[in-house]
Amino acid sequence: MDVFTEKRIKMSNLEECIIKAHEDGLADHIAVRVGKGEQILNDCFYSADYAIDSKTLFDMASVTKIMVTTMLTLIAADRKLLKFEDKVSRFFPCPNDKSELTIKHLLTHTMGYGHRSLCEKGNTYDNIQNYILSLPCDFPVGTKVDYSCPGFILLGKILEKVFGDRLDRLFISLIAAPLGMESSGYCLNRRDAVNSNLSEAERGLVNDYNCRFLGGVAGNAGLFSNIDDITKYMLMLQKHGEPLVSRGTFDQAIMNHTEKMSQSRGLGFLYVDSKYSQTGRLFPKGSIGHCGHTGQSVFIDLKSNVYVIILSDATVTVEKRYGYNYEKVKLLREKLHNAVDKDIRVLSMNNS
Repeated sequence: MDVFTEKRIKMSNLEECIIKAHEDGLADHIAVRVGKGEQILNDCFYSADYAIDSKTLFDMASVTKIMVTTMLTLIAADRKLLKFEDKVSRFFPCPNDKSELTIKHLLTHTMGYGHRSLCEKGNTYDNIQNYILSLPCDFPVGTKVDYSCPGFILLGKILEKVFGDRLDRLFISLIAAPLGMESSGYCLNRRDAVNSNLSEAERGLVNDYNCRFLGGVAGNAGLFSNIDDITKYMLMLQKHGEPLVSRGTFDQAIMNHTEKMSQSRGLGFLYVDSKYSQTGRLFPKGSIGHCGHTGQSVFIDLKSNVYVIILSDATVTVEKRYGYNYEKVKLLREKLHNAVDKDIRVLSMNNS
């Protein structure tokens, strides 16, 4: 199937990059939106079989961290229900090695250890915070960035305690409804969603194994969304959090809070720096966003308000052809962003 392009502005380099990605076995379904401010510059959709469009649902994987958990934390802080410097021990009993662990440490992935499987007998969603807090630290809290899904699952549990409701319902009432996001949510079980799993029988189920083990609702993953809904989220970012949070609270989140560490992190958001490659040449230092393991990414430069949404089934497509190789997915993101950068530069030259 050819690339379908909503030809607001021609982006031939992006189209060619998407076609090449499929030919190279990197993705069977790709949806890309490029925007600036309230203007949609270009939509590109590629599917190897059935048609997809701006309403097609994708498993957002870890993009859930900024679309749900981070924003709920900012809302809670804005309403003075918690502070970023609050210790986790305010909410749950903590062992000695985590006595100084704070909300900010969870948001910046500096909690003391990185990824862990939580799929152990006896663990349930109701008690998972106890297991997460019982795992030993690999380094002192707050001294190193180590990307941690357990940290965001724990943060989700804290938010449920603060607001008195489940994470999926909090997302709908406090984020989706105010922004007019009509299709996004957890546990949608939609058979028309792009499949991020190896088995066709698992279409519509969350790919992340920790989230699935916990029932499909967690602070690290589980959200399904589409380009139209994510665009509404990006417009909120352009307004520095309004109408969900005050600009003052939002602007704290988009600062680099781990400047002297190996990775740059805002509060929840990935902070683009000179070492970060997946945004290519397009996004300058200080841009923010996040990636999802299933092949998704959202990034925005808040100075120019240029944003790019990439939704795909890249990770599972690569695995089917080459075996598991996430480096190929990262490289695809870089190439797609560089293609957009080239198209925007051509457009600027033609308009000058």
